[in-house]
Amino acid sequence: MNGSIYERELAGILSGSPKVLEKLAKKVDAPSKAAVETLLERPFYVTRAAGSLGADIIAIRHDYSMVIEVKSSINSTITFTEASGMRQEQAERLQEKCLKSGLFIIYAFRLKNAPGDPWRMFSLPGDPKGRMRFLYNILSDIGLSRNGNYVLKWGDGTPLSKLVDYLNQTI
Repeated sequence: MNGSIYERELAGILSGSPKVLEKLAKKVDAPSKAAVETLLERPFYVTRAAGSLGADIIAIRHDYSMVIEVKSSINSTITFTEASGMRQEQAERLQEKCLKSGLFIIYAFRLKNAPGDPWRMFSLPGDPKGRMRFLYNILSDIGLSRNGNYVLKWGDGTPLSKLVDYLNQTI
């Protein structure tokens, strides 16, 4: 399957699409369902930027801006040295751009055929400013290989429902 299917899925989740949220809610436990359903009332404006040299998704709202790169796999580990190192180069390029703007890159890893919440979220090393620092601190750090290249291990990531719960908690 084409990775753009999962980009559209995540965009639908973050933008509060009832149809997409209903599909995800059927897969997750009650607390996770309650968390993701908060996006019906507090959605993000989401735009896909796939095919460019930038990130796949930009999600913005009055309180947060997220730059998201989407990856999917049937395997629970994605190494950035695959594809001739292009993933590593892209990550470094995105990281540099975000560092200058006080943001950071979020990697969203969709494990195909995963039970429950199939999404795990990771952050690339960064130095986000303001409120973004709190968001950065709740996400799992992306892993490093022995050679210093990035690695996504699905089991080590922050579930999307936990991220949404943090973003939409009531004050």
